[in-house]
Amino acid sequence: MADKDSIQKIIAEGASYAKLERHKEAISFFDKAIKQDPENTDVLYNKGMSLLALKKNKDAASCFEKIISLDPNHTDALNNLGNHHAESQEFAKAVTYYDRALANNPNYIPALYNKGIASIRLEKYDDAINCLNKVLEQEPENMQATYYKGLVLGKQKKHEEALSYFDKILTKEPDNNEAIFYKATELSELGRHQEAIEIFDKILKEHPKNGTIIYAKARSKALLGQNDDALILLAQAISHYGKTIKKWAATDLAFDKIKGDSRFKTVVK
Repeated sequence: MADKDSIQKIIAEGASYAKLERHKEAISFFDKAIKQDPENTDVLYNKGMSLLALKKNKDAASCFEKIISLDPNHTDALNNLGNHHAESQEFAKAVTYYDRALANNPNYIPALYNKGIASIRLEKYDDAINCLNKVLEQEPENMQATYYKGLVLGKQKKHEEALSYFDKILTKEPDNNEAIFYKATELSELGRHQEAIEIFDKILKEHPKNGTIIYAKARSKALLGQNDDALILLAQAISHYGKTIKKWAATDLAFDKIKGDSRFKTVVK
């Protein structure tokens, strides 16, 4: 094994290339260090991060797994393994890794945030809120955590509270299109359809072929009893997103009053 100073110098050179986003060169240095010290968790982690930057996710996961075999409590590696499984849609497995990371450090924001997102995908909304609250306790201005908390509150039918979170985002980021859309969605859920439609119209000026926005506007029109407009908009939305919109409309309670209309059946068939 080479002396520690020599290995650290090689790692430092690799890290300097990684900072410049020259990850292939960085990995060549990390590999030299690993060859001399195969159980060095720092260099394995650096190599894993450079592999992630190159979108070589499986190879990166192998690095993180090697780290865990050497140090079962390596919080960063556990979090990254959780992310690997989340990207593979294995959300329950991802949560097990986030939980292991949080067992080591209950306030570790990356694992709290990532567990929150995975919990949303698992429809475990109370768990998601718990994680996002812990993130926001430490980082009150974390807009991503604020956004996802707003989404979860909407799914829990807490529409007034959800609206307040999207409003908070928009005071900081007035051009955040996702927050704008979900603000309009929450207004619609609260029966404030005209306000929602005004927002949908602003979005459609920039994105006139966005089927999701057109569909949302159609819902509000139907709930206002403006059935002709609703049917025209629904047909437009279907022209862009086809089967997906038809599936939504067929089960959407917003259209219940016009589902007996022959025009609705023609559009959605």
